[in-house]
Amino acid sequence: MKLIVGLWNPGKQYEKTRHNIGFVVLDNFVAWNKLGTFSHDKKYKAELFQAELDGQKVVFLKPQTFMNLSGESIWAIAHFYKISPENILVIHDEIDLPTGKIQLKYGWSSAGHNGLKSTIEKLWIKDFWRLRIGVDRPATKEEVVDYVLGTFTPHDKKLLAEQEAAIEVAINEFLEK
Repeated sequence: MKLIVGLWNPGKQYEKTRHNIGFVVLDNFVAWNKLGTFSHDKKYKAELFQAELDGQKVVFLKPQTFMNLSGESIWAIAHFYKISPENILVIHDEIDLPTGKIQLKYGWSSAGHNGLKSTIEKLWIKDFWRLRIGVDRPATKEEVVDYVLGTFTPHDKKLLAEQEAAIEVAINEFLEK
């Protein structure tokens, strides 16, 4: 069994921010493949559903906590379904990659990302998969937190849209591992 997580901050004010790209990517993957519909689960503080892809069970998860507590939902679901860390993919924004660049990576530090910090703390291990979606660093002296909580420019949206096929390939690559 696999677990695919889209990191984000809940709430209208965060909906279209750079920090929520993990949620957007997960929603798009689910929609492109017509996999199912998320439903809210209070117990796990998340929206989730389970589907089968190529004979493999996959849980899709959107924690409903804020980014810095997302590890709580990830750990609870992984524990309940007995999903080992090497079978978890966390999709998140990455300021250390240019906008539109993607990277599938196994293990690594949190690099200051609060959603990853929370996940590492709760799983007690950093060896899980990440799909890093580049959002770039602020070009000015703007604080990183303000930047990631800002919205994409039209140019950035275009760059990300051009990566849709590559994102699907990366998620499928994880599913084949």
